[in-house]
Amino acid sequence: MIDLCAGHRVYADVPEHFAFINCRGVFDKLAHTDVLIGGELAYLAGRYIVYKTFMGGGGTGMGPHDVFPDGHHVFCERADNPLIRVDFYQTGCFTAMIRDITPVGRAERRWVLPDGLALAAEVIVNAG
Repeated sequence: MIDLCAGHRVYADVPEHFAFINCRGVFDKLAHTDVLIGGELAYLAGRYIVYKTFMGGGGTGMGPHDVFPDGHHVFCERADNPLIRVDFYQTGCFTAMIRDITPVGRAERRWVLPDGLALAAEVIVNAG
């Protein structure tokens, strides 16, 4: 678990109103883009559960010698609302970077299949 606060830059699904200057007033369509937590996007601040990390995202730029390396890509969801998901990089050359982030707790996701019901996720949180 990690805490994201105002001033952190992350990638998130936000209304196009906040992502593109030519889409003012468009709140019914989402865009996955880099945003700065705070102001109108203060709702993104809070405690998050990291559910996936991997090294990736690197590539080449404008030519064969313009190479940028993979980075440590972190995906997380809000502890109190798993529908709010953000991602960011800890290393590499990316827009949404949070280099130093301290874990504040531990969460474990278990997949439970109750008798006669569909598969459900249970999240156990141990805040430390």
